[in-house]
Amino acid sequence: MRLRLSFQSWIFGGCLVVVLGSLVFVSVFLQRSLRTQMIAQYQASLSQQVIVLEEVVADRWRPDWTLAQSDELADYLGRRLGLRVTFITPGGVVLGDSEVPAQELPMLENHAGRPEVVEALAQSQGASLRYSTTLGLDLLYLTGLVEQGDQRLVIRLAKPLAEVEAALAGVRRLIIAASLLGGFLALGLAYLVARRVSRPIKSLTQTARRIAAGQRSVRLMAYPANEVGELGQAFDRMADHLAHEVDRASRRRDRLEAILRAMDEGVLVIARGRIVLANQALAEMFKLEADPLGRTPAEVLRLPELLEALERVLQGEDHVSFETLTLGQAARALEVHVVPLPGQGGRVGAVAVFHDVSERQRTEQIRRDFVANVSHELRTPLTAIRASAETLLDGAIDQPDSARRFAEMIQRQAGRLQNLAEDLLDLARLEAGAGAPERARIDPAELMEAALGAVAEAAQARGIELVNQPPPDGLVFWGDRSQLEQALTNLLDNAVKYTEPGGRASLSVEESGAEVVFVVSDTGVGIEAEHLPRIFERFYRVDRVRSRELGGTGLGLAIVKHAAQAHGGRVEVASVPGQGSTFRLIIPAGVPG
Repeated sequence: MRLRLSFQSWIFGGCLVVVLGSLVFVSVFLQRSLRTQMIAQYQASLSQQVIVLEEVVADRWRPDWTLAQSDELADYLGRRLGLRVTFITPGGVVLGDSEVPAQELPMLENHAGRPEVVEALAQSQGASLRYSTTLGLDLLYLTGLVEQGDQRLVIRLAKPLAEVEAALAGVRRLIIAASLLGGFLALGLAYLVARRVSRPIKSLTQTARRIAAGQRSVRLMAYPANEVGELGQAFDRMADHLAHEVDRASRRRDRLEAILRAMDEGVLVIARGRIVLANQALAEMFKLEADPLGRTPAEVLRLPELLEALERVLQGEDHVSFETLTLGQAARALEVHVVPLPGQGGRVGAVAVFHDVSERQRTEQIRRDFVANVSHELRTPLTAIRASAETLLDGAIDQPDSARRFAEMIQRQAGRLQNLAEDLLDLARLEAGAGAPERARIDPAELMEAALGAVAEAAQARGIELVNQPPPDGLVFWGDRSQLEQALTNLLDNAVKYTEPGGRASLSVEESGAEVVFVVSDTGVGIEAEHLPRIFERFYRVDRVRSRELGGTGLGLAIVKHAAQAHGGRVEVASVPGQGSTFRLIIPAGVPG
């Protein structure tokens, strides 16, 4: 019984809506229809009067009349007809108007563009319903055309629609009264129906709002014995299922976000031409400042190769890869892989993964350069040793002077090979981390004396003055003595080699905050500014010929740089060609934790 009554309530409510809607529709339609019919009747009546008026004006009006004569005729006809009568030339000039004094006619605006005038000139008759700016009323205009020889005159009748509006106002009052009465009755009936239905619907609405606000555990629980009760049960089941799916989706999203955050590779997901996902690694690769989501790839990443790869994947290819370089000063080499993103109806987008291969390419280039440089460095002494040995075997061994000279050459080149091998081993240990500093307390004065002693003989042979500037009293620091001694020795050795006889090389130390700074300066040939950024590279020489003549391996400054970095420090250089160079070896002074 309740189920049947519930259906009746809904049907009654539906009928009520239909009745109210019908009343509104009928009232609107009736007013418009009645207004249209009344205007049509007025127009038919005025059409007959225009025909009569054309004959009267054709008989009485003359083209050579003055403005006052034409206006007098318009006033006369307007009084007789009880309508507004206007005479208009084809050019739009008003010659007479029954509602406007003759002296004001020249001030009227041109009527050539009035719809009824245009229509009369084209078809001999015209009609228009519009607002008159002259009289401030809605008027119905009908026009006719009078022709006298080559002269034409448009005559226009105008009737205010006040009578139509008054009649419509009466009908409108009746319709409004009937609609209000019907509305009050409908509201009463609707209220009675709504009381039965609104409570459970309101409870269901509140529950839905709480769930939408994030309280996913809230349920309706109370189910009326009608369709609303069944809706409530279905709603609770739907909420349970939705909560379960949201939890699953949240867990999947959290896992995905964690994976994407942890990835070093950049990930870009495009769906229907727009970016829907971009991880932090991608933003760092391309220095993205604005959020790229929702934008097109062309707006965010200026990579023509990527756009071409996306197009190829969307057209059917399963995998497209390419290598490219990012823009900017710190350009990165990227290896990009693009695969399709499946969806309903086929491929809806693509996934692009960006691998930063800059370090790999740099390492490969370093390896190639290293092999080439080592081969080149080994070739010269080996060639000299072989040539000397062959010369000795060819008979020079029986000539004491020549034999001694070639033996000394073999000894000198063998020493060069030994120095090269030792420097390569030292550099390899530093780069591999095997030479991690064994920190101990170091007295700078002892370290400086040892480094200066290592180059004292070479300095004396070249006539170079060595200057040892004592460190401040009480200055000590922690580091690997052997690595730092080798680094200072290498710096002093370069200072001695590249300073002309009679010059000076000095070693000093100072404390700067939490750092100890060793300064090696000389009065040598100096270094051009263009070479300064590269002098710490392996085998890089400013003057290759002189370096080899002086027995350099091209690895000394590279060892200095790696020793400084192993201690968490750095090495800096300043130089003026012809005036000398200054190297600063900067080492943290703190005790290791």
